[in-house]
Amino acid sequence: MTNIYDLTNLLREVRSRYQAEFIDATETKKKELELLKSGYIPGSKPYLEKEQEIELNFDVAIVGAREKAAKKAAEEIENMKEWERTGVGTINTEALARVNALRGIPVTTEELKQILSKHGSSNYWVQRAVAALAEENGIPVTDLPLDSSLDVKLNVLDQLSGQLDLLLEHYSLTEKTREASEARFLYLNDSILDNAVRIYNNGTKDLSEADAAERAYYKIQAMSGQMSKACAISNSLRNLKKEDTKNMLLYRLAIDDSIRSEAYEVAGISDVMAEWKGGKADRYARAVKMMNGIKTMQDTENIKTKLREYINRVAMGSEPENEFLRHEITKTYKKNTFIGRALEEMSGAEKNTLFGSSAEPEGGTTAE
Repeated sequence: MTNIYDLTNLLREVRSRYQAEFIDATETKKKELELLKSGYIPGSKPYLEKEQEIELNFDVAIVGAREKAAKKAAEEIENMKEWERTGVGTINTEALARVNALRGIPVTTEELKQILSKHGSSNYWVQRAVAALAEENGIPVTDLPLDSSLDVKLNVLDQLSGQLDLLLEHYSLTEKTREASEARFLYLNDSILDNAVRIYNNGTKDLSEADAAERAYYKIQAMSGQMSKACAISNSLRNLKKEDTKNMLLYRLAIDDSIRSEAYEVAGISDVMAEWKGGKADRYARAVKMMNGIKTMQDTENIKTKLREYINRVAMGSEPENEFLRHEITKTYKKNTFIGRALEEMSGAEKNTLFGSSAEPEGGTTAE
């Protein structure tokens, strides 16, 4: 077996069959004990001997079902591991050389997809080289049809094997222990098996916004020259999909004096960076700091006080209206019960300052 879909379907079958055999053995034991009570004197020697025989037959049935399930699954899991190790041991040096020849050259997501379709559909080391190219160009590897690394795949298989062992060891219809409950409802359930397939096939979710921005920033920093940094900046801003993530990256760039103006000129963002260095970065930092503090508050009065302090500073002219704070509040208020309640208790004029006259929130709030 060389397919994770086939393996997880086999594990579903093994799980269901073992549970069914366990239930059948339990029902047989229950019926035999009922017959024992009607045909023998409880406590007598024949009764005790027969009772012991029934318990032994039950144990033998469970052990047999357990061994059969473990053997079938273990063989296929080991076959999968061997298949993956064999794939890693095969190196297409010609294709690998062609991919590595692109190091240091700006490439796009579509170009990397074309390379993969021609050279890397089933070549482990070509895929790893393409992943390195993606990292170099600030392209999220989750945008590419890449397989997971060998370490990840072997770890998934070990996890599945371990969960099967725990299910077989602790499964019970009557025990009230945590282990028995997890064996009945958790180990190798459909959600876990589906997730195993996603991880095995590298169908993971995108990085968080903060992680994606940090990764892009450090990739830019790692470039040795200003032209290389310019290419990395251009690629990162093109490939980061969310506006919040782009803002995080632009903020990091704006407060970094090690990147020269010519890099921004080549990347085509001179005007953008002038705005960020001319005040946007400060407003962004103020907004994030203020909202991070407000998000931790669980008292609507304290939240209103903080928001009104900002409104007063704007009214007095000591602070300009902050577009980033407006965005952060808009993004947060429906997810945070306390912030939502605080806003409901504020006046329309106050909300106009926070959201803008055309962006006043409507409707209720939902708890996180």
